[in-house]
Amino acid sequence: MSDSQQSLTIRFEGDSGDGIISMGKLFSRVAARLGYQVYTFSTFLAVVRGGQVTFQARVSNAPLLSQGNEPDILVALNRQAVADNAPKVPNGALIIHPPFGGTCEEIPRHARTLEVDFKEIAEGEAGTARSKNIAATGVLLGLLNLDLETAEKSVDELFASKGADVAEANRNALRGGYEEGQKHRQLLDDRFFPPADTTARLLLSGNEAVALGALTAGVRFFAGYPITPASEIMEWLAGQLPKVGGLMIQAEDEIASLAMCIGAAYGGVKSMTATSGPGLSLMIELLGLAGMAELPVVVVDVQRAGPSTGMPTKEAQGDLVLAAYGSHGEIPRVVIAPQTVADCFTQTIKAVNIAHKFQIPVIVLSSQSLSHRMQTIEPPDFEKLEIFEEKFWNPETGPHPFKRYPETEDGMPVPRAIPGIPQGMYRCGGLEHNEFGDPDFAPAMRSRMVARRLKRMEAIAKAFRGTTFKYDSGAETHLGLMSWGATAPVALETIRELESEGLKFRALLPHVLWPMPTVAIRSFLASGIRTLFIPELNATAQFAEMLRAHFTKELLENNIEVVSITKDDGLPFSPAEIRAGVFEYLNQRHQEVSK
Repeated sequence: MSDSQQSLTIRFEGDSGDGIISMGKLFSRVAARLGYQVYTFSTFLAVVRGGQVTFQARVSNAPLLSQGNEPDILVALNRQAVADNAPKVPNGALIIHPPFGGTCEEIPRHARTLEVDFKEIAEGEAGTARSKNIAATGVLLGLLNLDLETAEKSVDELFASKGADVAEANRNALRGGYEEGQKHRQLLDDRFFPPADTTARLLLSGNEAVALGALTAGVRFFAGYPITPASEIMEWLAGQLPKVGGLMIQAEDEIASLAMCIGAAYGGVKSMTATSGPGLSLMIELLGLAGMAELPVVVVDVQRAGPSTGMPTKEAQGDLVLAAYGSHGEIPRVVIAPQTVADCFTQTIKAVNIAHKFQIPVIVLSSQSLSHRMQTIEPPDFEKLEIFEEKFWNPETGPHPFKRYPETEDGMPVPRAIPGIPQGMYRCGGLEHNEFGDPDFAPAMRSRMVARRLKRMEAIAKAFRGTTFKYDSGAETHLGLMSWGATAPVALETIRELESEGLKFRALLPHVLWPMPTVAIRSFLASGIRTLFIPELNATAQFAEMLRAHFTKELLENNIEVVSITKDDGLPFSPAEIRAGVFEYLNQRHQEVSK
């Protein structure tokens, strides 16, 4: 982080019934409206009551790439939150907590504390202890001297659906907490910094950005089955699709939802479904049907910790191999992984474009932390967005007779006919077929169709040569880094911070993971790097293993050692964890050389 950039990391934590998520959302909305850049992270248990809930909000006067490390300010609503977090806070951190009736041994000497009875404030101002979370948020806002009027408007919006009485009670609790926080402003005078500007930005979650991207790309049919953490995509589109003449259907299961989308795609409608790992597993057979029938459909997989039911509300990147290879037999498909909330919007549009341009299924790999994260993004310029509109076969100008699956020199598909187009009838199904769609099991025809579909992947790989994000420190270095999905920007922040310690990196952070961006990766591996770090959130280093399998020759020729930095504990990487992984390897190598 540059000297001119300042950030503050705030963690709200308490019991699942304490309204921790509401606290984090309220603070984030206020900060965003005042011009701050915001990046959040939340984690909770998959239970109705009980267990700790955490919401971390990082604010800055410049764009952010990660949720930060340990909190500068901890707002704890119970003792467990203090016990779990206080020992790890940095020097000078502030811990705001309710009375515990005695000394809290877990609070280190290097931390500052502020004891506030949130419950008493809520009962006195709002008439109910249920508003203690809003009172606690008011204390924080008062300490930071953030605008009270903006906060009050945000409270009204947050509780608008619950009635005027509830909104007023929480507004009163907010004011009471704010006044208490103002009394102790000296505790945070050294931490206050103004926003860089007052530019209006959007504050969206990853799921909201995916849904907005789908709507913008022209998706007009969505079928899905509720599953954590993807359900908000369906919920958002349920309210918005009818406004543009679209339709959302809640199917009886994940298999039916993809089948409906394939049917809509056959009829010429842009369609999409969203699920998580268990649902994607169920969809594999129908993905094969979409690939064999060459029908464009988008599947959003919001990854969660697995296998089986796993941890529905926790973070992981364990579905990459399933997304890239999952199929009986081989079909053309594309796998795209957004890295930020802004990416969730743009990469979803790209996914819809690719699906219809190449007439294939496309999988978008999001993840739990990215899906629920709220992040400030610049408003998109809708006039500059590229939206691909598929042209269908025209009986007046198209070739006759109509061939749905002809061979082409460049591997690109021909315009397809949709039901109702005269002279455009063909058989569409999952059986191997000839160029008209008629079932055909002759070995020669089978070989031709397999080669034809593989050529499609070659055309896709060529089309996306230049879409991989690169980072170069500008200095000669033997250190490289690759990462993907929600881990990629955290890794990028880490290596930028390591520059101040004399370590220079080159980085390649691809959005399109399958087909692998061959040209970009070969060029990167030939750039002089000798050690390649790959951080990812799975136990088996899935991307690193795919890289080793597909680029064995290049890795050997350039004498590159691939170093995986992995974890699978349900939480996203922090920059400190990736940094620790880098230094663990470098120190180990230094010791080996010293011997």
